[in-house]
Amino acid sequence: MYSDEELLDEIRSVAEQVENKRAPSLQDFRDHSSIADTTVLRRFDSWQAAVEQAGFEPHEPTTAIADADLIAELQRLADEVDRIPTIPQMNEHGKYAASTYKNHFGSWSAAVEEAFDDTTEAGATVSNNELIAELQRVADEHQRPPRFEDMRDHGHHRARTYTDRFGSWDDALTAAGFEPRGSHKIPTSDLLADLHRLRDELGEQPASTDVVADGEYGLATYQRRFGSWSAAVEAAFSETES
Repeated sequence: MYSDEELLDEIRSVAEQVENKRAPSLQDFRDHSSIADTTVLRRFDSWQAAVEQAGFEPHEPTTAIADADLIAELQRLADEVDRIPTIPQMNEHGKYAASTYKNHFGSWSAAVEEAFDDTTEAGATVSNNELIAELQRVADEHQRPPRFEDMRDHGHHRARTYTDRFGSWDDALTAAGFEPRGSHKIPTSDLLADLHRLRDELGEQPASTDVVADGEYGLATYQRRFGSWSAAVEAAFSETES
């Protein structure tokens, strides 16, 4: 585990290697450091904040990058990894840092929504019937009512589209003719595992809004099971972070 000062020293070392009188770029760091850039991005939230704390006058690249270029890069990486990229994947393989997308679009989810909105080739929004038909196809493939992660990994439409359109994953299942699993039957281990999944995809501990937007289970399910959202977070992450 690197300390903050060790990471900042590494940024200064990279600047010396590239003989840059200004702040080194994220690509400079990737090319010349043995430390993963994601470590720096997680610790300081953004590359701009990291180089500023290292004593450099930060560049202002986010104002110069067009939204269309950011979206094109997000779509390129999606083709490369064969799915909508996660924050860690963007930080590791993308041309721009995930924080750049947050700065431009307000959040990572908003950037993904902009780049991968579910539309037909003609530009019309996908109908509820089309969404339900795809849900039923995935159900046939798995021989059971699909889970949120089944649609995310195997469906032709984003899982979040279903929660946006129908209000919740359970409501989407009901609309498709399936009986959703009762929250009292969901193993606690499954609830915690989905929080860990969100943490891995976001690159940070999920907030309650992340569960509402991208979680397999509803926020109320966590509140009923653990007594409160904060108690659910403590149950999920207190051991892994100690």
